Amino acid sequence: MKKLLLALSLGATIAATAAAADTKKIVYASYLSPQHITNPVMQEYFAAVTEQTGGSVTFESHVGGALLSGRDIPGGVRDGLADAGYFVGSYIPSEMPVDNFIAEFSLWNDEPLVMTGVLNELVLFKCPECVEEYAKFNTQFLATYALTPYVYHCRSELSTLADFSGKRVRGIAAYADLARALNAAPVNVSPDEAYEALDRGVIDCALHSIAAQKARSYGEAAKFVILDPLGGFLGASTFNLRFDKWNELTVEERDAIRDNLAAMVTSAIFNYIKEDEDVIEAYTKSGTKFYNAAPEFAAKIEDFKSTYLPTVLEKGKTLGVKDPEAIANAITELTDKWRKLLEENGSDRETFQRLLHEEIFSKIDTSAERG
Repeated sequence: MKKLLLALSLGATIAATAAAADTKKIVYASYLSPQHITNPVMQEYFAAVTEQTGGSVTFESHVGGALLSGRDIPGGVRDGLADAGYFVGSYIPSEMPVDNFIAEFSLWNDEPLVMTGVLNELVLFKCPECVEEYAKFNTQFLATYALTPYVYHCRSELSTLADFSGKRVRGIAAYADLARALNAAPVNVSPDEAYEALDRGVIDCALHSIAAQKARSYGEAAKFVILDPLGGFLGASTFNLRFDKWNELTVEERDAIRDNLAAMVTSAIFNYIKEDEDVIEAYTKSGTKFYNAAPEFAAKIEDFKSTYLPTVLEKGKTLGVKDPEAIANAITELTDKWRKLLEENGSDRETFQRLLHEEIFSKIDTSAERG
């Protein structure tokens, strides 16, 4: 009997050891603050992949820059300090010129659902230079989302163009040129650094979506939010995977990575849209003023956008993008495509998720190794 129990115990130990050996852990690094609304979305995605794979793929998530800062994530993924991460090319412009070029089109992002479709289809299938850029980091781009429109979060009430003269505002990519057009001084700080910069008076206005009043604590230092939309940021990759890790996975495990992308992206962008609405309601009650600036401000923004495209294309060449016109044309064509898709099919959550999967993510080839 003792021999039987010993054999059973030994067999269970061996089985458990074998199961642990078969488990593949993906280490994910994000600089997003712990309270950011995208973090729960990523946890849901990780859980869905783990469930679909029967536990053979698990995730270890590090947020708030706990493992790697925003600037260090791409290099950290490349070097194996993490397997996946939230990439933002504007922090390393010399290393990610194509991502920075795409970010220059942020000013024209006034339809976040449309542009979410555009971004994912562009980087995955319509932009060879994008694929090459991520490959330099030993990484496969997999999914992202376009932010809801950026607005200015200011320490004092600014309304006229004269009010902006000499003010220090967060400005990255095209937004730096926009700041100059307003006679303001652009300051390149990360979204999380912007809170401290606001709090200390280093900058007068931070630039981000309305939700940043809560998600990035801007509401503690900036009680004046100008609602005139400035277009949502387009650069970045929410989820990608190092080639070495992708190649470790079975086809079925890669299927799980792919099959849950549409739900993750849909949740992220719809959460952002709702969060903007909820923040206006909640933070109005706590003392933040949400308002439109003087008409001359909106007119200046539109005038800037109407003449800025040649500058964007020239910037692409300066950055070292091989064919900026091809990428610009692809963005235009995909914008028309996704606007038409949503007009014809609807833009509710369920429909949007279905379209993302059918038009984009289902076409990711999981049979092939990368690198």
